[in-house]
Amino acid sequence: MASTIPGGDILSGALNVIAQSLLLPVMILLIIFIIFSVIEIGSLLAEYTSRVKITAKEKDILVKSIAISKTQEEMCEIINNSKLTKNDKTLLCTIATLNNEIYSKPTREIIAKNLLDEQEQKISKSLERTDIVAKLGSGLGLLGTIIPMGPGLGALGNGDMQTLTSNLTVAFNTTTVGLTAGSICYVVSKIRRRWYEEEMNALYDIATTIIEVEL
Repeated sequence: MASTIPGGDILSGALNVIAQSLLLPVMILLIIFIIFSVIEIGSLLAEYTSRVKITAKEKDILVKSIAISKTQEEMCEIINNSKLTKNDKTLLCTIATLNNEIYSKPTREIIAKNLLDEQEQKISKSLERTDIVAKLGSGLGLLGTIIPMGPGLGALGNGDMQTLTSNLTVAFNTTTVGLTAGSICYVVSKIRRRWYEEEMNALYDIATTIIEVEL
């Protein structure tokens, strides 16, 4: 036991102060996380209602149309008339209008890859917040459970049931909030990641076709 070690009581007391001082920040973060997760649910629903999905058949038609294009202007017109998002159209038209006389095919491939990588990095950054909450939510919930248990057990030993009940309530509430926020953000990240992967796969296929067209 700590009390049998020289200076153990001081160390134990210091650890207790540190642990108890963490409870308030943990509770504040959990409140922020649960509010954030509710906002993300609304954002996901709004994104779902405004999202236009390109089917495999539509992508196949788009790729074939680009493959038989005769000019860069015709290629861009086909892209702009598709169901792609505005940002995706801008990116693909940038690739399509690269000057074939200035840039060789390998150079255009590098430029296209850099543009697509940049787009992929933007998508990854947009997923970082929900990924962080998904991972930290349950951890903070566990901290919020363990921290009050020390004073709660001490109160139990002294027969103070009111303090024990109060600490147990905090422990269970923080667990519930942490798991809820983490679970919501995990689901949101999972759904968005699937959407964005489908989008990036389509962009890579179309960009490859654009580079392969000989004008």
